[in-house]
Amino acid sequence: MLAAMITFACFLTFTKATAQTSETSAPSTESPFKVTADLVSSYVWRGSLATPSPTPNFQPTLAYVKGGFELGVWGSTDFQGSYKEADLYASYTAGALKFTLTDYDWNFKNSLTGEPIRYFNYKSKETGHIFEGSVGYTGPESFPLSVSANVMFAGADKKLSDATKQAFSTYVELGYTFSKFNAFLGCTPDAGMYSYASGFAVVNLGISATRNLKISDKFELPLKTTFVVNPQKEDVHLVFGITF
Repeated sequence: MLAAMITFACFLTFTKATAQTSETSAPSTESPFKVTADLVSSYVWRGSLATPSPTPNFQPTLAYVKGGFELGVWGSTDFQGSYKEADLYASYTAGALKFTLTDYDWNFKNSLTGEPIRYFNYKSKETGHIFEGSVGYTGPESFPLSVSANVMFAGADKKLSDATKQAFSTYVELGYTFSKFNAFLGCTPDAGMYSYASGFAVVNLGISATRNLKISDKFELPLKTTFVVNPQKEDVHLVFGITF
């Protein structure tokens, strides 16, 4: 598995470096489309492992960007073929504020048949989609504090005690950036998608560090390592990622 990841990373590095060399020989026109991808050692989301097992995941993004508006799709799949996620999103950034609407699809399975729920099934009691509204604030360089609040308001996010009612799972995160490090603290006010506690719980606490690995004079590969502690679950994660 490690050898496959290294080979894959080298291939993408060569491809991107070749493309950049070609771009320098002719005038380039900036495209409104954003195409990126991350390769992570495991997929940890808001303090918890998102996949059945801690396996590497490939996470591409395709988006259309115009001014402060962005419309796109983000996905994740593991190298075993046991997990697939495709999330549609729309966001608008106005100064320090960012508003986002996300349609999560985590390839849920029917609890009775074990079969994956069809993607275009949007019936409230049957759908595998979860809809979330988010608002975030990012402070200036003089005080780089970030705050985000996220609420799941429709879809498969149901109460543990009553599967017919929305749980309105809420996640709030504070972050602070200093140099190339970012510290963060994520919490939830009640039981739901992130916590089985009956009240307030800290579910995502940690620090991440980034650096650029210089490949050539014209190309650097962004690297990131994140250490995550989930006090509510008494669990920890260490995740390494490469961005292409």
